[in-house]
Amino acid sequence: MSLRWSPQRHAHGKSRLLGAAMLTAVSIVSAAACSSSSPKAAEETSSNASCKKKADCVSLGIGEPIFIGIQLSEDLAIGKDSLVGVELAIDYLDGHFDGEPGTIDGHKVILLSTPDTCSGSTDGANAARRLLAEKRIIGVIGTTCSGSALHGAAHKYSDSHVLLLSPSNTAPALTGEGTRPPYYFRFANNDLISRAVTASFISDRTGWRSVATIADVGDPYSNELADSLGNQLRVNGVVTTKLASTSGGDAAELVEQLALLAPKAIFIPTINPGCANITAALRNDARTRTIPIIVGDGCQEESTLIGIGANTNDLFATGLDLSVLAANDFYRTYFQPAFVRKTGVAPTTGYEANAFDAANLLVASISSAIGAGERGSSVINRVAARDALLKVTNYSGLSGKITCIPSGDCIPSARIGMYQAPFWPAINPTTAQLVYSKEVTLLSVRAGG
Repeated sequence: MSLRWSPQRHAHGKSRLLGAAMLTAVSIVSAAACSSSSPKAAEETSSNASCKKKADCVSLGIGEPIFIGIQLSEDLAIGKDSLVGVELAIDYLDGHFDGEPGTIDGHKVILLSTPDTCSGSTDGANAARRLLAEKRIIGVIGTTCSGSALHGAAHKYSDSHVLLLSPSNTAPALTGEGTRPPYYFRFANNDLISRAVTASFISDRTGWRSVATIADVGDPYSNELADSLGNQLRVNGVVTTKLASTSGGDAAELVEQLALLAPKAIFIPTINPGCANITAALRNDARTRTIPIIVGDGCQEESTLIGIGANTNDLFATGLDLSVLAANDFYRTYFQPAFVRKTGVAPTTGYEANAFDAANLLVASISSAIGAGERGSSVINRVAARDALLKVTNYSGLSGKITCIPSGDCIPSARIGMYQAPFWPAINPTTAQLVYSKEVTLLSVRAGG
């Protein structure tokens, strides 16, 4: 499915209805025939009229709603921004940011929400069970944290043929060969891209020839990124040592280890509060105070800076290069003002755009998979909705060009930046100080570039 709709076109009145605009004059999976180009999917698929496999289809009576789930963090800025992005996408189904939710083929959309605790435990799977209690749920926007998806949520949804579209999961394992749950899609950059940008930044810094990485025990996201970065840095001739932390634990032991190790830089790809605790401990000890630190975007929050006080020298945070969004006319003129009207504050992470795109393409996939049932009812074929996403090619989204490949990765390239503290977007987007930025394609890093 080559989706040609864009929010920029939509805003200027060239297209009135989202479903029609996205799905007219394109090749789509017919909901009536439920056909598929994939032999495996074809075996699963039946017609809407018969739906031989009960899990494949959802029947909706006249006037019955379509349920979409949300599993996002209520504590991390990334999750908060993403939630608003989803709500604005549903608001904009009628072509206006007017505070009134739109419809999908005449069916009201109801958002069901349960928080992503980002605990790195089985909480992600438990949250998925709560949403799956609504048997008619078609898709979910989430999770915020990779660990929640990896620790069971992604497989829970796929087992029920429920789509899971994440605006911020970055752990490569989620879309690795042979490991991806079939109904999972990533609408954030794969951390292979972040790793490449971070490795380039470190390798380009004069004198940074030894680096310590800190990963949270039991957290797939931080461990995978620390390992991947370490491997890349070693190729670049940088000595790398990996240390382990415990979320919420005492950082004193880490400080002792790092004081002895004396690396030229430290990389902490963990989320808060753990990351903030470690950063504060390092900056409050004279032996480690001057060692440059790079934190991930899950640590790019005000709470991190509060803990270190004035010791912000050589403290960097990775994050999406927000200049890309600032240059987008639709984002600047329509989306961001709608965000501010809704929340009273401006977004700070950029992931609101990824969530907006994920929600819009979930809606489009659902719309493409709706067929006529008996006595005026509608039938949504889950397999057809999944297959529609796999056909998304060169879609002009708010976050950039989107193409979903068989691995489930939908962001073919991303521009990642390094921000100097205290001038982080999370503190004030208008004064954010970008000191490094690079665009990398997923294809190039998978090919070893």
